[in-house]
Amino acid sequence: MPHIDTIRVGLVDADLLHGGTRHPNLVLLKIAGFLKDNHIKYKLITKNDEDVSIYHEVYVSRVFTFTPLPPFIPDESDERRAHFHIGGTGEYAVKKDIPEFKSYRKRDMHQLESDAFLCLFPNHCGGTRLMGIDMARQMPDYHLYDAYVAHKIAEGRKPSYFNDYLYYSIGFLTRGCVRHCAFCVNKLEKKVYRYSELEWFLDQERDENGKLVRPYIYLWDDNFLAADKSIWKPMLEDLMKSGRPFQFRQGLDERILAESEDGPMIAEMLSKCKYHGDYIFAFDNWKDRDKIVEALKIWKHYNPKKSTKFYLFCGFTLKAGEDSKLYKDVKSLFDRIHILMQYGCFGYVMRHADYKNHELSNIYVQIARWCNQPQFYRYMSFWEYCYRNQSFWEQKTKKLDVPNQIPFDEFEKRFREGFYTKDGIRLCKTLRTLMEFIERFPTHRTEILEMMDYKLKDLTNPNLWD
Repeated sequence: MPHIDTIRVGLVDADLLHGGTRHPNLVLLKIAGFLKDNHIKYKLITKNDEDVSIYHEVYVSRVFTFTPLPPFIPDESDERRAHFHIGGTGEYAVKKDIPEFKSYRKRDMHQLESDAFLCLFPNHCGGTRLMGIDMARQMPDYHLYDAYVAHKIAEGRKPSYFNDYLYYSIGFLTRGCVRHCAFCVNKLEKKVYRYSELEWFLDQERDENGKLVRPYIYLWDDNFLAADKSIWKPMLEDLMKSGRPFQFRQGLDERILAESEDGPMIAEMLSKCKYHGDYIFAFDNWKDRDKIVEALKIWKHYNPKKSTKFYLFCGFTLKAGEDSKLYKDVKSLFDRIHILMQYGCFGYVMRHADYKNHELSNIYVQIARWCNQPQFYRYMSFWEYCYRNQSFWEQKTKKLDVPNQIPFDEFEKRFREGFYTKDGIRLCKTLRTLMEFIERFPTHRTEILEMMDYKLKDLTNPNLWD
C-alpha cells in the first residue's frame, strides 16, 4: 500500500454528472468526512472526461436508476475495476425480482462498512467500531461540494439553487419503514429503528460573525413517526431543543395520526416545532382516504394555518394501451387533490417512471405543472391553468386581444368551429393534451369537467376541522 501522504481518492456523484440535483449525496459527504479524519487526500470528480487514473480508489454513488454510470468506469474485465466501488439505490431500486432486489439492497446497505480499503483506517467518531467507517456516526464533510458550487454560481446559476449544499445539516435519525409499498426501496423492511443521534451530523461551524454556517436541518428518514414512541419522541424533542428549523424531506406518515392513540400529541408537538418550509406528508393510495381524512381533522385542529403539502404518487405499473388503468389513476389523483383542497392542503404530484409508457402520458406532466406550483393550485382550476397557457400564447405571440380566461364550453365551441386551425393560430400542447384526454374517455366527460374545476380557494372548508 502506498504511503498515506500519496494516496488519492476520487468521489463520484453520478447523478451530479448526469445533470445534477438540488441535494448533495449524503454517502459521499460521509466518506469524505472519514477520509478527512484520517488525513487522506480526496476530491469530488465533477467532469465525465476527468482523468481518474491518478486515484488509488474511486467511490461512485448514484441515487436514481435513470442515471448512467460515468464513462470513465473500467469494464468488468479490466483489473482497475477492483478499485472502483459502486453503490446507491440507483443500482437496484426498480429491480422486480425480489431475491435479486434483496441481495442488492443488503449489499448496498453494508458494503462501505466492510470495504477493504476504508477498513485500513481508524474510526474517529466513537462507538464500538475501531476500524473503518461507521456510517451512522460519521460526521459528513459539508465542504465536499464547495468548489463545484462556487464554479456553477460563477457560471451564472442562481445561488439559491444550492441552498441544500450550503445551509443544511443532513442525516437520518431513523431508518426503515413498516408500509411495504411496492414502489419503495424500503418495501422489504419490517420496522423502523434508531439510526443516528442528531449530534452526530449536526454541523456547528460558525462564520467570522459567529453565525451558524448551516442554520437548518433536513432529514431523510423513511418513516420517522412509525418508530416506537420511545424512539421518535425524544428525537423530536432533541430537534426542538436544537433551536434550528428542520424538515423531514421524504415526508411524515399522516396515517399515524389516525392509527395511533398518540395522534393528537404528535400533531400538537409538531405544531410547536420550528419547522422549515411546508410540513410534508403523503397521500399515495386512494384506499387510505378514510385514514387520511381522520388524520387531517386532527392535524388541522392543531395546525390550522401551517402550510401543509402531500406527495401524490401516480403512474406506477402503467403500461402502453392500458386506457382504463390510466383513467382510473388520473381520477384517483384528482380525487385525492379534492380532499386535500377541502382541508386547505397543497398537493405535489410524484410520477413513477412507468407513467411514460402510455401514449397519453403528457396528461400527468400537465397535472404536475399545475398542481406542483402553489400559485396555480390555489387560484386556478386545472381548466383555467390549461387555457391560460393558450391565451398567454395568443396575447404575446399573435398579439390578439383575447381574455385571459373563458369557460370550457365557449372554448369547445371555438375548437369545434375550427378557430384553432386558421390564421396561424394553433392549440398549445397543454390544451391539446387535455382535449385528447377528454376525447379518449367520452363516457367520463361529465366527471372530467368536474375535476377540471377543482380550485383550493373555492373548496377549502374550515368547518371540516373546527
